[in-house]
Amino acid sequence: MSPPWQQHKAIAFDVGGTVFDWHGTVAPRVVEALPMVDARAFTNDWRRTMFVLLAEVRAGHLPWHNSDVLHRLALDHVLPRFPEAFLSERDKDELATAWHVLKAWPDAAAAIEKLRSRYTVTVLTVLSWHSVVASSKAAGISWDGILSCEFLPAYKPEKAAYLAAPRLIGCAPHETIMAACHADQDLDPAMQAGLAAAYVDRPLEYGKPREPALPGRRQYVAEALDYADFAKQLTDPDYLKSA
Repeated sequence: MSPPWQQHKAIAFDVGGTVFDWHGTVAPRVVEALPMVDARAFTNDWRRTMFVLLAEVRAGHLPWHNSDVLHRLALDHVLPRFPEAFLSERDKDELATAWHVLKAWPDAAAAIEKLRSRYTVTVLTVLSWHSVVASSKAAGISWDGILSCEFLPAYKPEKAAYLAAPRLIGCAPHETIMAACHADQDLDPAMQAGLAAAYVDRPLEYGKPREPALPGRRQYVAEALDYADFAKQLTDPDYLKSA
């Protein structure tokens, strides 16, 4: 059985939650702006609402917007659910910038650099290009390319979004690994589009610690609890698991 790098040429990373700790970045800003609310609940509701609005964009019920616009729109939906909360329009605009520069998980940068020694490593995300560039620069993360769905023909989890990655990278779908911490929402539709898939667990994504939850799906190229193990699995010549 061939090592993984002989079967696959590229890795496309989801980054919201997988590489960048959105909750750990945004919740402290919520505490500063709205000390009277449950910051964890507010932050999670805010992100969930952004994806509700994104579904409306995908369905053609809203104009095409990037995630920065959608996070700002989502804030207007979330605030009324917290009656004790009030922000001026200017304060809303300021709070929405919390999503523009997201902190990376501390083990991500070194692992991504190691993976780049074997693969073409890009981003494939619903986050805005501006957000990924600013967040990556702040974290010292280098990519071979950044594919934001705001410039692609569709947003994830649409098939066209996943197929855009290998097409723009210059390889076949089966030669491309989709890497994410979201099994059902990201890896399953990626595999349905013909990509390989790899899972890395992020138990603190929503702020509250949980037990590690590896999906245990044999068709994944790799399943890892942390980035060090993840990078080793995909670069170590003695690791022979394949999709």
